[in-house]
Amino acid sequence: MSKTIKSAIILLLLILPLALSCNNSISDNQTNSPAKGIDLVDEAWKAIDEDFVNSSSLQDDQLAEGAIRGLVESLNNPYSAYFNAEQYQSWKTKLAGEFSGIGATIAIKDGQLTVIAPIAGSPAEKADIRPGDKILEVDGKPTAKMSLQEAMLEIRGEKGTRVKLLVLHLDQDTPIEIEITRDDIELKSVEWKMLPGNIAHIKITSFSDLTDSEFASALKDIGSQNAAGIVLDLRDNPGGIVNTAVDVVDQFIQKGIVLYALDNRGKRTDWSAKDGGLAKDIPLAVLVNGNSASASEVVSGALQDYNRGPIIGVKTFGKGSVNHIRPLSNGGALYITYALWYTPNGRQIEGKGIIPDIIVEMTPEDTQNNRDPQLERAIEYLQHGK
Repeated sequence: MSKTIKSAIILLLLILPLALSCNNSISDNQTNSPAKGIDLVDEAWKAIDEDFVNSSSLQDDQLAEGAIRGLVESLNNPYSAYFNAEQYQSWKTKLAGEFSGIGATIAIKDGQLTVIAPIAGSPAEKADIRPGDKILEVDGKPTAKMSLQEAMLEIRGEKGTRVKLLVLHLDQDTPIEIEITRDDIELKSVEWKMLPGNIAHIKITSFSDLTDSEFASALKDIGSQNAAGIVLDLRDNPGGIVNTAVDVVDQFIQKGIVLYALDNRGKRTDWSAKDGGLAKDIPLAVLVNGNSASASEVVSGALQDYNRGPIIGVKTFGKGSVNHIRPLSNGGALYITYALWYTPNGRQIEGKGIIPDIIVEMTPEDTQNNRDPQLERAIEYLQHGK
């Protein structure tokens, strides 16, 4: 029996009801020593092959993919997923800095698919998708059991195509259906401007493979203007590539560990800073909120451990697990959570988050009045040192 066939049994055992007629009794010697592991798969496959009424119609490839999805679902981990060949190719384009979709960052929050923020000028923003929205369905498919990666692939699609989302706005009781036309989304991940008092406000919206060069370019421009301080804004940043996050921390600290990961066997992997940072001496304050996740928590946690500058805002999301891709022979891939992240001082990020040095809430009234008390507090710190 091939490994593909064996794997298919796992899902079949979960989804195929077993109906035993009174004529199909089981002898004692079949049940005295229950099979385990791969032997149980062999046993179940033999039973299905011999007894299933439509066994001739079973397709090995489809069963194998179904079995893999069942395995991943049984992990009960929203960050692990199975991609078929088409989904895998689509997923890889996200890290290249541009793709077609609606232009919104999403996460699993309290067990629900939640919008962190729409990208400025995106189809999502134009369709009134808001931070905190719960996406209940995508084209009629419930999102309750989707992994984050599966949901992203359902929402994304070719430019000009439409997607229907069943959305529950924050503080509303009745969901509404919103139809959005997908478009090309360019992920410019770094934006900055000079504020009064010669303070640079740099916002990193995500950590893609373009972020390092964009961030370095911004720091060079800021350095040429002799900025008195930097506010590094990681609010509503869902994360991205960990090596890019390490590169951002590199710009602010001397040599040292930026983070480390421990896998399920206790193996430790370190990521360390390098020399040559462009902003090692300039005063710094970092902004975070409850939607700052993953790689943005790596950055804020490391800068906090090195006392590089105060973290200001509210506790971060708490997504500190490490995922990697395992390509499969069918062209698909497994996206697997295999380790947990820790800050340089050994603080676990997963489920804990980063607690700011200075707690500053952002109320709905602040948003309505176009006021940003978190940014104001960061400016106050940089101007007065407290």
